[in-house]
Amino acid sequence: MNFKRLASRLTAGLLLAAAMITPALAATGTVNTEGSSLRLRSEASTDSSVLTKLPHGTQVEVMDQPEVGWYQVSYKGTTGYVSADYLTVEKDDEVVPAAATPASQAVAPTDEPAEAMYIKVLQGPLNIRTGPSTEFDKAGQMSVGKVAQVVDVLDGWYQLESGYVCGDYVVEVDASEAQSSTLGQEIADYALQFVGYRYVYGGSSPSGFDCSGFTSYVYKQFGYKLNRSASDQLDNGTAVSRNELEPGDLVIFKKGNSSKRATHVGLYIGNNQFVHASTSKVGVIVSRMSDAYYTTGFVGGRRIV
Repeated sequence: MNFKRLASRLTAGLLLAAAMITPALAATGTVNTEGSSLRLRSEASTDSSVLTKLPHGTQVEVMDQPEVGWYQVSYKGTTGYVSADYLTVEKDDEVVPAAATPASQAVAPTDEPAEAMYIKVLQGPLNIRTGPSTEFDKAGQMSVGKVAQVVDVLDGWYQLESGYVCGDYVVEVDASEAQSSTLGQEIADYALQFVGYRYVYGGSSPSGFDCSGFTSYVYKQFGYKLNRSASDQLDNGTAVSRNELEPGDLVIFKKGNSSKRATHVGLYIGNNQFVHASTSKVGVIVSRMSDAYYTTGFVGGRRIV
């Protein structure tokens, strides 16, 4: 037997096999979705499951183009398929036009860019970590009801601009709810600047507030007109239960034997707390919904935004 010839044939066979398993298109791709994200799917089809979402600007390794209008890519160890319409591919310093196909070839259905993803904190304060695990250092905290845009999803953790939060304590929300929640938080944050201001019966300005004058003034700065009394503010917005409260919601109480529907109102700020113009003795303060005085007499929450 000619061992040299056999060795030569074996080497040639191995090289051919290696060539067959080498990706047809080894290149770098950059997601181009103009502020939204791109779905990474399990198959080259819009009917297949979504593995994760790739934010604008994400770079992936392009492995192949098995179907017209699709690329097979690898991202952080996960292999899947993305629409070629939203991926700019560079190979050997040459930009490959996205979804460039012969005119005679039918174009397969491709994906639309995914909408931006948002999460809202359900339990808090929630720790923000420097990495996707409780073993990483704390980078900050998020209060209950806080909303943030998601950059990436990894092993049950959501990556935000400020770090990572555990998915067990948040819920995904759509853009419209995220916008409302964000505005509610802005209103709550704005109201907090008046802590320490004095209480004046009938007052509705920084020179002095009563309870409904305070809530009316705060909302007026955001373009909303509230009814003037605590009782009448029960008719503003939409009703929410105590366990549905979010920052910016009105919290309304009735104490004593008053014939009025309500006697006091404040603004919920999250984490079971609210800010309100309390009495002439303490002025505008922050109280807990669990404080003895407020554990009874809650007659409703109202969502304005």
